[in-house]
Amino acid sequence: MHAVPHSAVGPAGILLARLECVRQSGRGWTARCPAHKDRSASLSIAEGRNGCALVKCFAGCDVSDVLRALGLEMADLFPPRPVDTSPGGRASARDAWRQSGWSAALGVLARESLIVSLAARDLADGRTLGDEDRDRLLQALARIDAAREVLT
Repeated sequence: MHAVPHSAVGPAGILLARLECVRQSGRGWTARCPAHKDRSASLSIAEGRNGCALVKCFAGCDVSDVLRALGLEMADLFPPRPVDTSPGGRASARDAWRQSGWSAALGVLARESLIVSLAARDLADGRTLGDEDRDRLLQALARIDAAREVLT
């Protein structure tokens, strides 16, 4: 094992501390892959924008195999989420959760209302819907109902 470069913190730093032959490479690092008998540095490690560790073995090892060989789990690739347990922090988290649901519901309404509109135009023009179009219309209606429940 080698010393972790001073620029590596968080999940990437945890990974690098457990790897052999770590070298800086561009914006990330390379190292020997612990999941196979690696003679060269075929493992690439980088930090994502959100602080997560990005791992790729160019010899083809699965990320889960690399992590298992290091005694880590998939969750170790991600930084811990900051949690504000104060009443205001909990209320803020609740509001953010509710708003994300509203945003998703509005997206569903925008997409599925187009399907309903197209089907209504066909029916108004005297055309009949085929089985596939009818099934898609019923699916759109179900999704609109589900989105409406989120918004109320």
